[in-house]
Amino acid sequence: MSEHEEPEGYDGEVTVAVDGEPPRSARAVLGARFDPLAGSVVWSGRLALAVPARTRLELTTPHGSGRAEATEPDAWGNTRVTGIGRPPFPVELLDGAAEV
Repeated sequence: MSEHEEPEGYDGEVTVAVDGEPPRSARAVLGARFDPLAGSVVWSGRLALAVPARTRLELTTPHGSGRAEATEPDAWGNTRVTGIGRPPFPVELLDGAAEV
């Protein structure tokens, strides 16, 4: 991916699981990119759901599940999240898509 391309991502419904609470559905916009300083793909985004900062959660999309941490609320009542490990959506850098 060149530095001018949009990050890969997901925009749709997710199931949000927090320990000790029933799973909830929410809309999410998530993106992934290669971070040369970390040396790996990192992902983050926002949930249309209020979750306290520093809460660890499991996000599930139709493509899979991934662990994340809520980082902060935004001005519109959404929660920003940062992914830990593999994203819960397809990422060409990780999935070995055919070269163009």
